[in-house]
Amino acid sequence: MFGASFKTRWLTALVGLPLLVAAVWAGGWVLAVLVAAASVVGMREFFAMRGRPGPVIEACGLALGAVAAGSAAAGGWPIFLACLGAALWIEQFLFLCRFARHGDTAPPRSVLVAALLYVPFSLRFLCLFTPLETFYVLAAVMAADTGAYFAGHLVGGPKVWPAVSPGKTWAGTVGGVAAAGLVAAAFALFSPAGVWLLAGIGAGLAVVSQLGDFFESALKRAAGIKDSGTLLPGHGGILDRIDGLLPAILAYAAVRPLVGLG
Repeated sequence: MFGASFKTRWLTALVGLPLLVAAVWAGGWVLAVLVAAASVVGMREFFAMRGRPGPVIEACGLALGAVAAGSAAAGGWPIFLACLGAALWIEQFLFLCRFARHGDTAPPRSVLVAALLYVPFSLRFLCLFTPLETFYVLAAVMAADTGAYFAGHLVGGPKVWPAVSPGKTWAGTVGGVAAAGLVAAAFALFSPAGVWLLAGIGAGLAVVSQLGDFFESALKRAAGIKDSGTLLPGHGGILDRIDGLLPAILAYAAVRPLVGLG
């Protein structure tokens, strides 16, 4: 029923997951380097779907993304905010150059700022969370993705939002939320937080992660492509793998004081 792509998907996960777990456990600059690399690749895929902004702007954006994400190992936000401001003014300056040379009145697209907020801004939180918190968020999102995959294929039924993502069904959504809630509840073994609280937040992360899936699906459909990249066999690109994780990280950060996993 699941075919060769299913096997490739799981083989890639078997190779990648131990590396991810090791990086999260090590923390510090090891995790920061991984986050920075993922940010650069993710931003490049985002630029490809949005329309490449030109080699100079893209190179500046990727460099800023690496610094913005990797700097989380040093803690705090000043470096990220400086990168965000630099991204804004790079595009403003290039607009001034276009206006002076060609009378171009098209305003700056702010694609650098959007890319920095979309990928590195979320991923850098992984360097600020404790390993247990990171594992909690990753486990909930992965469980949501796996539960949705199996429930969607086995049950099928009505689609959630066919205009945006024709493959996602309500059965898959329910399966993903249930799986995320169950896996998240298991973290009560390692935390004083209550089972129902952890399960509820995990289920909420599953819902938020699906919004991230929808957003990236819309980007791909607008760009006329199936996958954001080819880096991960069976999964596509980096954004295909972390599209749901990005908003889920922010959602967890917002409720972090309530969870007690720190």
